[in-house]
Amino acid sequence: LYNGVIDNSDNIKIVDSVNDTISFVGDVSLADDWYIIPKYEERGKGVYGILSESVVEIMKNTDVMVANNEFTISNRGSKMPKKYYTFRAKPERLSIYEEMGVDLVTLANNHIFDYGEEAFLDALTHLKEYNMPYIGAGVNLEEARGAYYFVVNGYKIAFVNATRAEKFFLTPGATDTTPGVFRCYDPTNFVNTISEVKKNSDYVVALVHFGREDSTVLEDVQVETSKLYIDAGADLIVGSHAHILQGIDFYNGKVIMYNLGDFIFNHETKDTAIFQLKINDDGSLEYYFIPCRQDNMYTYLLEDSEKVRVLNNIRGLSPNVVIEDSGKFYNK
Repeated sequence: LYNGVIDNSDNIKIVDSVNDTISFVGDVSLADDWYIIPKYEERGKGVYGILSESVVEIMKNTDVMVANNEFTISNRGSKMPKKYYTFRAKPERLSIYEEMGVDLVTLANNHIFDYGEEAFLDALTHLKEYNMPYIGAGVNLEEARGAYYFVVNGYKIAFVNATRAEKFFLTPGATDTTPGVFRCYDPTNFVNTISEVKKNSDYVVALVHFGREDSTVLEDVQVETSKLYIDAGADLIVGSHAHILQGIDFYNGKVIMYNLGDFIFNHETKDTAIFQLKINDDGSLEYYFIPCRQDNMYTYLLEDSEKVRVLNNIRGLSPNVVIEDSGKFYNK
């Protein structure tokens, strides 16, 4: 069990598997000073005021649900100077993650430090209080680069998270003695982290905050570093930050999901998706792309012609991938 000894049981969770799946969504904002939470309050339906029942059903019925936490969590702090967009949520908003079925959040992004160090440290504290595991940030580099593990269908999966999203550095990178996010502008530290956790895991999922915002055009660094991470031992790359769906690729048989875009983030009307990974009994992996749409601060599953439209768009961005009408996809 666990391929060996548990070094830190606080970072490992055994899942009573329902369907042996792990699911991922893109950017989530529960910030009180932004668009989603005012609608959540106004509509008075709890999570069903911002997510459709069919979306929540998928999220709650997956064994592990991963989301990008694109805001800080505190009642304190001041807006970071020179930053145009800043997002902060009251601690009690974290209860919405339970409504959504989220099991793990990524923090290596350009908004977790929006209200300074005081609020950042509060965010870590409150996530722990709400029993919400996180990766990609910490009180020091050791915590920020640390993995969180889930055991699904008898297989141990490590999740690690890093960011290289900012063109002008505002969000501090964690050091040996100071708090911040896990940066990968120089990919060496992330490569080393992946290599280390691969030694005691069956699979490694590397979640990376990168890419050009609101563009389907990949940056060279996304392609190049994703290959580095796979060569280091990653079995799957999942990206965020672009606020838009980008393409899918395979490298050495491993999936690169370049960007999942906004999931439930702002007032814009955008295509989005749930990406789902299934771990079969023999350890083989299946991949599914489930088209959704964010519209009027509400995210719902797409059906019929709209589902086909999004699948066709992703097919156009993913020349090396075969995507079936069901959303299942594989290397061409």
